[in-house]
Amino acid sequence: MDYKEIEATRLDYKLSLETEKPKSWLKSVSAFSNTQGGHILFGVTNDTHKAIGLDNPQETASKIAELIGGRLEPVPRYEISTFSSEDGERICIELTVHNGPDYPYYYSFDGVKEAYVRHGDRAVKSTDYELNNLILKGKNKTYDSFSSGYCYDDVSFTLLKATHKQETEEEMIIPRDLFSMKLVTADNKVTNAGALLCDQGLLPQSKIICTRWKGIVKGSIEGDALDDKEFSNSSLISLLINTEAFIRNNSRNAWTIRGMRREEKSDYPYKAVREVLVNAMIHRDYQIIGSEIHVDMFDDRMEIFSPGGMLSGCNIQDLDLLRIPSMRRNEIISDVFGRLNYMDRRGSGIGRILNSYIGCVRIPEFYSNDHYFSVILPNRSLNEKGINNGVDSQLSLEKPQLSLEKPQLSLEKPQLSKGGNLTDWELVYFRDVILDNKKEEFRGKTIKGLTELFDRYRYSYNFNRRNFAEILGISENWASQMIKKCIELGIIEKIQRDEYCFKASDKE
Repeated sequence: MDYKEIEATRLDYKLSLETEKPKSWLKSVSAFSNTQGGHILFGVTNDTHKAIGLDNPQETASKIAELIGGRLEPVPRYEISTFSSEDGERICIELTVHNGPDYPYYYSFDGVKEAYVRHGDRAVKSTDYELNNLILKGKNKTYDSFSSGYCYDDVSFTLLKATHKQETEEEMIIPRDLFSMKLVTADNKVTNAGALLCDQGLLPQSKIICTRWKGIVKGSIEGDALDDKEFSNSSLISLLINTEAFIRNNSRNAWTIRGMRREEKSDYPYKAVREVLVNAMIHRDYQIIGSEIHVDMFDDRMEIFSPGGMLSGCNIQDLDLLRIPSMRRNEIISDVFGRLNYMDRRGSGIGRILNSYIGCVRIPEFYSNDHYFSVILPNRSLNEKGINNGVDSQLSLEKPQLSLEKPQLSLEKPQLSKGGNLTDWELVYFRDVILDNKKEEFRGKTIKGLTELFDRYRYSYNFNRRNFAEILGISENWASQMIKKCIELGIIEKIQRDEYCFKASDKE
């Protein structure tokens, strides 16, 4: 065996067998059994990894088997084999430990019963959260299959039924199909999957927070977010629809519908967006309370963050993206989304995401650890032009600015920039020159709202009717009338349907 090719996270070295305090290596056996399996090499130095051999390999092998059988519960699957020391004169032992399937595997002796997991190259005691996951794996159950505690009479599935009809052209028969889909149990209890897919969206950790940031880095919501929304208290289907709408509304070049087909000349390809969002929902770990899915949009990219690492315990950045086996953390939700044609049940999602970026300079990036999974989708419009760095990306999105060489008004109360040192002449000029010339057309509250709208979007970013309505505190219908008036007065201009920007009237 060439143990030098084994990953460090799955390998331990022991110069000799510790029999007085065997917990020092038995906890590694527990950890390997509970994670991805691993190897313990006896007769090999820990620092230099030099194989020097054991004094009595036969006795050592017997003692290993005895201690595993007496102090691990249940007894894991393992094998004991031998290999030669580097000088060829002595024998070393390799203990190969396999993971599962009877999770969790405990170290149990003298009143102590503890389960261990592997974190990097160390065996550590499992947290309550990790232990719960191991128990679910041992029962061959997923979190979404357990009862949520709610009764069938407490919920409704109107959106699921309508979506099923639309996507499959087949009518759902309620409540019969809810039982077959495992959303409701035989005793009329709603499973966690049912709680996630019902109209009420009963699990509080099921939410998505979306933010469109200025530029290419995160800042404060108050000053650097062009748009932000939190979607919660509704079905996963509703969360998906609303999040897709947010991404579309905050893309400069959004996907469009032409007849029965979807145009793909967009910042972010629809298929990739749908695939990443669906994966974030069906594979997220809903046992992690206090965390949610995040969608962060920047000028040059979009980042999607989902709680919970890969179910296998691997890190996706260490794997071949085209050869990752399909493993489902939430089988019931996955099955329902498969029925709705929201996902491919063959596990080819990553391939479709990558295919959406063929010909682009930057391709999607995937990252995971024990706690979360993230995907970065580059802005494809910039990608196709060969712009692949943050500075160029940001510059490419900017519209011509007002010429600041013109004489400015003398102001008694100058406005300061965020840095607190220089006057923000662009904002001052817009408020005290452009809007002042139109003050007969607007009330003071409207002037204040338009100033706030300009301060957020300036001449570099577009906005829609909803953004306009929210900042001015008016209805969307009234916002449409106000936008029309602003266009007539030359304050803003229309880019395309429901997409506007402030008009730089002093373009050269």
